[in-house]
Amino acid sequence: MPKWFELSAGDESLLETASFVRRFSVDLSVSAEAAWAELTRDDALAWCGSVSGTRYLTPRPFGAGTRRELSMRPTALKATEEYFRWEETAGVRYRNTFYVSRFTAPGLRQFVEDTHVEQLTSGSRLTWTFAIEPGPVLRGPLRLGAPAVTAGLHRVVTDTAEYLGRSR
Repeated sequence: MPKWFELSAGDESLLETASFVRRFSVDLSVSAEAAWAELTRDDALAWCGSVSGTRYLTPRPFGAGTRRELSMRPTALKATEEYFRWEETAGVRYRNTFYVSRFTAPGLRQFVEDTHVEQLTSGSRLTWTFAIEPGPVLRGPLRLGAPAVTAGLHRVVTDTAEYLGRSR
């Protein structure tokens, strides 16, 4: 049984004000609806090398208040995510935003993630924003390790784009 560490609730403002914010956009060859269906399905992100699984802790239909657990590899790290935004405009745009409420490693104060998919004339655009506010013990290490953390997050986006079909 893993030991869980509580994080402070985050909100949308952290996406701009956190000491570590990374935003990635990629154009996909699939529709926004198809991309969204994959990103919100059971065991979403299983195509990512760093994610060993996800499972929703709340029943469908999903919305604000939805909870999900994410497991990472190659370690046994886990996170509990709590969605405070869930917007779906069929065929046009989809967006959800969560904060991590619990994590199985110490040192993070806040973590917020925003996923936005919008329909384009041909295909769709996925914009993913990650915001991390470390606790005092991780401030220095995150600053020094920022390139590695950025590369890891970029890999999640790249794995997703390859799975869904990157637009040429």
